[in-house]
Amino acid sequence: MTRYLVPVLFLLGACGTPGDESDLFGAPQADPDLQLDSTATRTAGSLLLDEGEVLEFSSSETFDGTVEVAVELHGMRLQASRTAHGLSLHGEALDGGTALMTEADRAVLLRLTAALEAEFYPSIAHVTSKEEYRALRQMTAAEEQLFSMVEGLWSQWPSSMPLDYEVDSDTAERGITERHYYADNAYYIGGSHDCWDCDWWEGDCTDYKRIGHEFDGCNHGNTGTSCSGTQFTQDAVNHDQCVRTSKHGGHSLASLWCDDQFVSCVDDEISAPSAGYDWRGSYYYNNCPTSWKGTSDGCDVHCQFKDPDCPAS
Repeated sequence: MTRYLVPVLFLLGACGTPGDESDLFGAPQADPDLQLDSTATRTAGSLLLDEGEVLEFSSSETFDGTVEVAVELHGMRLQASRTAHGLSLHGEALDGGTALMTEADRAVLLRLTAALEAEFYPSIAHVTSKEEYRALRQMTAAEEQLFSMVEGLWSQWPSSMPLDYEVDSDTAERGITERHYYADNAYYIGGSHDCWDCDWWEGDCTDYKRIGHEFDGCNHGNTGTSCSGTQFTQDAVNHDQCVRTSKHGGHSLASLWCDDQFVSCVDDEISAPSAGYDWRGSYYYNNCPTSWKGTSDGCDVHCQFKDPDCPAS
């Protein structure tokens, strides 16, 4: 699923300009209106919105590894419960009415995504070792699930879909096709969807793009919206092709034509693994030491090679 920028929070060049291979991904700007407090098992905070409205959020891990995430905005409460066996999502209007995701809600959640990304994914331009990378980008379970739910699901949730949703990871036929292995700088992946004037894999609904590139410079094929995510799957490639395809102009994020592609991505968000290391925005982008290749020390993406440590499709 593709990335949608909130212009006030990102410099126009934050994701690099075409041909800027040395620093494809710049660091997002911190949001001064974000308040964040984290411990080993809980993270919570708020984001001051226009006209004094406040968005509040929390995420906490229990003793059995369950993570509970909650976000309140625009008179609506979003809840997620992530366990080892699946995901339960719930949305409710605080006045007792029906809760549906609107364009205004998504815009606010995209702003929260950008603010959290600046906190959780600081620049790695100065990193010279994998130890330094881990120290900068290692999140607690509470932080990881908060970011995952906000940027990967709620910030893209279609208006036509109910906010209550269940995924049983023990029984679901997920059909995840991981694409980490192909997250190098040259490999093109095909994406397709069905629309009013074509079927799957017909020319008008099919295109080939590089994983983690294209579309404003970043992250084609990632299950989330940010520049930092590395859950690359075939379902996410297909959803990107639907909402951002250059052929016939592309659909909006909330388009009914793309709901089925979005649904296919929900289980990917909770089940597909992230790459261990993403070297965009650093000296190692397209310049990784070949000694990292297939050494069982973690998946390196956006190197000049396909790392056998990454899952193969």
